[in-house]
Amino acid sequence: MIKYLKSILCIMLLATVLPSYAFSANDAADLAYRVDIKVTDSSGSPKTSFEVGEEVFVQLSLSYTGAGRAPVYGIQGKLQFDSYVLKHTSVRMQNDILMNYSDGVINYIYLDMTAGGKADSMLQHLGTAVFQARNSGTFSFSLSNFILTNRDATPRYIEPVEDVQVIVGSGIKEASKSSLYEDIAAAKAYLASVTIADNPKTIYSPDFWFSTKSAQNLRHSIAEAEAVLDKENALDSEISAAIEKLGIAFSNFEGSKIIGPKRWAAPGNNIAAELKYSVKASVEGGNGRIADGFEVQTVRATTSATIRMIPDEGYETEYIFVNGEKFVGRDIYTIPEVSRDTTVVVTFSRKTPFTDIAHDDWFYSSVRYAYNKGLFTGTTETTFSPSGKMSRAMLATVLYRMENEPEVEFRDVFSDVQSDRWYSEPVIWANQSKIVNGKGKGIFAPNDSITREQIAVMLYRYAKGKGFNLDAESSSLIFKDADKISDFAKESITWAVAKGIMKGNSDLTLNPSGLATRAEVATMLQRFEELE
Repeated sequence: MIKYLKSILCIMLLATVLPSYAFSANDAADLAYRVDIKVTDSSGSPKTSFEVGEEVFVQLSLSYTGAGRAPVYGIQGKLQFDSYVLKHTSVRMQNDILMNYSDGVINYIYLDMTAGGKADSMLQHLGTAVFQARNSGTFSFSLSNFILTNRDATPRYIEPVEDVQVIVGSGIKEASKSSLYEDIAAAKAYLASVTIADNPKTIYSPDFWFSTKSAQNLRHSIAEAEAVLDKENALDSEISAAIEKLGIAFSNFEGSKIIGPKRWAAPGNNIAAELKYSVKASVEGGNGRIADGFEVQTVRATTSATIRMIPDEGYETEYIFVNGEKFVGRDIYTIPEVSRDTTVVVTFSRKTPFTDIAHDDWFYSSVRYAYNKGLFTGTTETTFSPSGKMSRAMLATVLYRMENEPEVEFRDVFSDVQSDRWYSEPVIWANQSKIVNGKGKGIFAPNDSITREQIAVMLYRYAKGKGFNLDAESSSLIFKDADKISDFAKESITWAVAKGIMKGNSDLTLNPSGLATRAEVATMLQRFEELE
């Protein structure tokens, strides 16, 4: 009997010791928590519906749902939100918990480095994230990857977290602004994923990279688009213009990709890899030459070939034609993969004097073209003002120059066009040539900024007078804002789009009433002249 009682006593002692031994590494036997999300306004009052412009505060805390208590050794987690609807402005960190913002996520991080842990009272205040409501929309604050760790780095139990829905403004996202936001996010993500470098000798993987200048240009375009996105009362025309400009800037950035030399690998039994092709480069039109040693090359199949151009003083490489395919000119150009005998033809062009445009700008080649053709002059001797608005008188003058400035007898056609103005002869010529009719009541409004649809009309009428083929390849327009095209401009815009003179935005809008910049007009004029 005594022996039996001793056995019972041993079992009872083990029962009291084993839990202590089993949980000593983690300090407590029953650790469970719930994450609480508190959304308030600037006064601290709980709130989930905000007006655009209001501040939004999000506080996180953890409360116990289990029976145990223990020091804290590590915290991590993500607070996710819609950065189109809310703009992150700041964080208010507490209890040594770091809060870092990255692409629509606030990251919470704490790690105890003493092995002693920190008092669990820290869980009552994990910090506050501060936002500004910037666009109408509905979304939910949500938590992901939230972990609270024991001393041995094992996780404690955290109950599933319910999302907190927030409504801003009308609660409905504006389609055009949402599209702009998505384009900005995509451009940022792509920029972050590629290699930016200026010394290709140090780059071996990946086999392509981008210059810091081209990256700076894209970042500048992103910043301009973000400024429109953040503008509370941005006009539809501003948003559409921002989408178009960012799209063009992104395309231009992709086009500036620098392809590195493709290294040749031993072919093994692949007889085709032993093939060799010739690459012959020549200049058309003079004003530069192919560097010695690059005129004729022999390369293995599927490897790359690099051509180096040397422009004359005051000139630069304009275009490079590889087997007839046209590429924007660079002084060093690499054909990424040679798969046949290849002919390269290079043209050179006179540099412009403008200091406010750069080679990587999407409109650079068009401005250079218009300047060298004598269609455009600068706003000063050294500036072009690419973002400046184009007036009606300016476009009439450009078309007049395209026609080699014929003699014109001045007539008092428009009450606001006198005989002593710089645009007098171009406007009267354009009227006599049935290119412009004025804006009614005997006025021309020479200084009014010209719209995209007005440009299409003037180019269409000019082309008609020149005897161009005006047959449009498509009889309908698929743009979402096609119904906003003025009746007088529908035929002209249909023609301009079909011929590639005018192009829509990435969100399938055309922005017919949007004001055109000097850079945009230069681009459309080059496309127009290349129709001939």
